[in-house]
Amino acid sequence: MPNINDTNAELKESVDSKEIHTPTNNIITTININLLKKMFLSGTKELASHYQFIDELNVFPVPDGDTGTNMKITFEGASQTIEKEEYHDLFSLGKQFSRGLLMNARGNSGVISSQIFKGFVFDFKEGQTEITIDQFVDAFLNAKRVAYNAVSTPVEGTILTIVRVISEQLDLNRANFKSINAVFEMALAVGEETLARTPDMLPELKEVGVVDSGGYGICKFLLGMYAAFDIKDEKEIAKKNVADKSIARKSFIPGYNDNNEGFGYCNEFIMTIGSKVEYNQPNKTPFNFNEFKATLEKMGDSLVTVVDENLVKVHIHSTKPYEILQYAANFGEFDKIKIENMTQQFLSRNPGTTLELIHNKNKSTTNNFENLTTDQFIIATVPSAKFVDIYKQKFNIENTINTDALGNPSIQNFMDEIKKTCSSQIFIIVDDNNYVLAANETIKLLPKHVNVKLINAKDIATSYNICLAFIPSNDYNDNFKVFNKVINKAKVVRISRSVKDVSYSHIKILKNEYIGVIDRKIVSSSKNIVEAAKKLFENINTKKLSKATIFYGKTMVASDAQEIAKVLKESYLIESEIINGGQSVYYFVIGLD
Repeated sequence: MPNINDTNAELKESVDSKEIHTPTNNIITTININLLKKMFLSGTKELASHYQFIDELNVFPVPDGDTGTNMKITFEGASQTIEKEEYHDLFSLGKQFSRGLLMNARGNSGVISSQIFKGFVFDFKEGQTEITIDQFVDAFLNAKRVAYNAVSTPVEGTILTIVRVISEQLDLNRANFKSINAVFEMALAVGEETLARTPDMLPELKEVGVVDSGGYGICKFLLGMYAAFDIKDEKEIAKKNVADKSIARKSFIPGYNDNNEGFGYCNEFIMTIGSKVEYNQPNKTPFNFNEFKATLEKMGDSLVTVVDENLVKVHIHSTKPYEILQYAANFGEFDKIKIENMTQQFLSRNPGTTLELIHNKNKSTTNNFENLTTDQFIIATVPSAKFVDIYKQKFNIENTINTDALGNPSIQNFMDEIKKTCSSQIFIIVDDNNYVLAANETIKLLPKHVNVKLINAKDIATSYNICLAFIPSNDYNDNFKVFNKVINKAKVVRISRSVKDVSYSHIKILKNEYIGVIDRKIVSSSKNIVEAAKKLFENINTKKLSKATIFYGKTMVASDAQEIAKVLKESYLIESEIINGGQSVYYFVIGLD
């Protein structure tokens, strides 16, 4: 697990490595279109090669960080939009790359990165084919300005600080630069130095001994951009990357997932509002985003649409793509169109399947929010395949999202499960705070007659107790009140293992020690899991508690859970129910009543 010294050493090694990162044999005084494109692609490759290491730069010492993954998806999505295109000016290249970042942005780090490069290319002009040294420095200043303006409350000690300090130092020294190389060398050195100081700016970083993960990611991107100075062909970019030194672990690349086991066409297009393809054609209809979205919702399903200034991106499933395009063409012209036959794709992957079977399947599992029942359904996120079975067998809940297999659920994951219910009365129960944003955004996309309430259980033990309290025959709002009472009464503790050494003001933790967690605070640590559990329970008021439900993880066995149950019985007279939960991150999740 990386700490401050590890990250500084690795970054400095990258900066100092002449073979990879210091193209001194190729002095550059201006950047042309082809070189800038190579810089963007090379930066993406370098960042992507370190995404796991960046994920590991997590404040909390359990393996659930995703900053590197989010940045990787964001930059790779943007790079894919430019890598096969030819550009005649910097304006077109910069605009497409920055828009690609925005459209593919994941998480806060991805969104902020998109704003950094929106600023970076801000002053590029139509017809411009080169960037001078002064203009390159100005690009950094614009990157800082736009990124800071995009965040309502900028926090120092983050990716924003890295960009700010680099831009300010470049501006102060611009008169001394004789080459773009010199600008980059200062940017890299200042970036490394500023990154090393991020723990002094954010106490939570210093307390656990890591630098800011987003800042580390942007430093890597800059290193990759500079490496492009020695690249003669895009194919060489992959050969110029430093191997990732992070601990290998299962990687999930979250993002938008089409449900291609459908019927009809998957339509995607990007259009420019108000544009024309013929000089004499009539003016386009004034664009109203809410009306545009509402009309598309009636023409298909799985709609995802984003608007940015005069650009609109649409994803929608329908059986009549020509109607979709005909309607959209009233407002502008298309920059890119992709239409895929989902029926054909499914048939080719499943020999022997017929259109009739597909139609029957879709009829039973999807809907356009018409003819809905009022039967109450629960959609629950769960941390393992074991919990999928538990919820189905014990609670008759079939609409579960296994985040151990999928990673953070997307809007589409939630939307698919909502449609499967064919109901207008649904509860979404999430067992992790990280899923709340996607769930809320899904609910905003639903028509008003579909009633979906979000319950943030925060952990799987509370989610389990909510499902125990669910009575489908009760009034929908009464069930909601009961669920909130369960949350208010919940007492849940967890045991995991630390992935790094860390010192808090109240406790010192060594790598691989077992740690006891209440909420997000670590209260115990020991090399022995039972001792860690004993210390954990000492931090709980157990006077009115009589029952525990112990969910043990996939690296534990029932006898391990029985040892924990023995502590609760002998020391606190608490009886335990033991359940094999199969979860990955936490060895034990214990609900107390």
